[in-house]
Amino acid sequence: MAPTVQTVQIGGRQVAYSAFGPSTAPTVLLLPWLGGSRLGWDGVAQALGRSYRVLSPDYRDTGDSSPSEEPYTLPDLADEAAAFMSALGAAPAWVVGLSMGGMVAQHLALRHPELVEGLVLVATTPGGPDSEPATERGRAALFLPAELEAGERARQALALMTAPGFADAHPEALAQAEARGRQHPLGLESFKRQFRAIRAHDTTAQLQAIRVPTLVLHGDHDDLIPLSNASRLASGIPGAQLKVYPATGHMPHLEQPDAFLADLHGFLKVPA
Repeated sequence: MAPTVQTVQIGGRQVAYSAFGPSTAPTVLLLPWLGGSRLGWDGVAQALGRSYRVLSPDYRDTGDSSPSEEPYTLPDLADEAAAFMSALGAAPAWVVGLSMGGMVAQHLALRHPELVEGLVLVATTPGGPDSEPATERGRAALFLPAELEAGERARQALALMTAPGFADAHPEALAQAEARGRQHPLGLESFKRQFRAIRAHDTTAQLQAIRVPTLVLHGDHDDLIPLSNASRLASGIPGAQLKVYPATGHMPHLEQPDAFLADLHGFLKVPA
C-alpha cells in the first residue's frame, strides 16, 4: 500500500510527496513525467524503499501539490526540487527521472551539483535542435482528444506510450493507469504549461559539465523520445552508461520491471 500523502511548504506552495523506507538510509528522489504524478512511481518506490529512503514529489500544479497558473521552465522545477530536498534534509540524493523528470534531473545536476549523488535518466533527452522528434504514434499519445475523460485518457496514453503488444498483454497496467488518472487528473492548461516547458528544454551544450555518475536507460521502441536522443545524452555526459531495453517503449519501469529494478540496484551501489 502507498503511504499517506505528506506535504511541505516550498516557496509559498504546498508540495505533496510520498516517502518510503528508513529516513536514515541513502536517499533516492523519483521525478515524474509529463502529465504524471508521484503515484506512477509507487511500484519502484516500494521496491527501493527496502534499502533506501525514497521520496517522490508532485510537481507544482500536479497531483496533490498546490495549483499554479503562471508559466514556468524546467530549470524552475529543478530549483523547486532542490528546495524540496534541502527542506527534508534529503541531500545529496540519487536522482531518477523519467521523460520530463529526466530533463528536470539534468537541470538539477547542472544548477545544484552539490545535491546530486548520481543520475538515472530514463526515456529522456537533452533536447535541442538535433533531437529526433516523436513518431506519429508518439504524437498521438501526447495529443489525445481534449474531451476524453481523465481515466480513459490515461489508459489510451499508456497504450500508445508502451511498445506494441504491451497493452493487450498487461490489462492490469492500463487499469492502474486509469485509476491514477482519475485520482490525479491533469487539466488542459496545466498540460500546456508542462509541454511548453519541455519545448524550451536544451542542455546539449552543458552536458559535459555533469560530473556525477550517470546511467541512461531507454527502450529501443520509444515512440515519444526515440533512442537516438538517449545516445546523444549518454555521449554528452562524461562517463555515462547507456542501457537499452529491447522491445520496450517509453515506460521501461512498467515494461521491463525486473530488469529495471536490477539495473537501479546495481547502479545505486556505485560510489559517487
